[in-house]
Amino acid sequence: MIQPISQHELEHVYANAVNTIQSQMNFTDAVQQLENAARAGHSKAAMFLAELYYQGFRVERDSYKAQYWEKLATIQA
Repeated sequence: MIQPISQHELEHVYANAVNTIQSQMNFTDAVQQLENAARAGHSKAAMFLAELYYQGFRVERDSYKAQYWEKLATIQA
């Protein structure tokens, strides 16, 4: 059974992923962490992903993915 993740734990995952992206270390893992946090209900992570994909910042620009993450963030807010 999957254990629910607390908002505090999600915030910690989000902060670590953002720090990793900003320092350019292991970017693939950071995006995966953001996606996991966003899917678990962290709206800031979803919005951050949307911005990454809209801008093409360290990911391939993808308006469909950006819209997906933006919609998820809106639903979670």
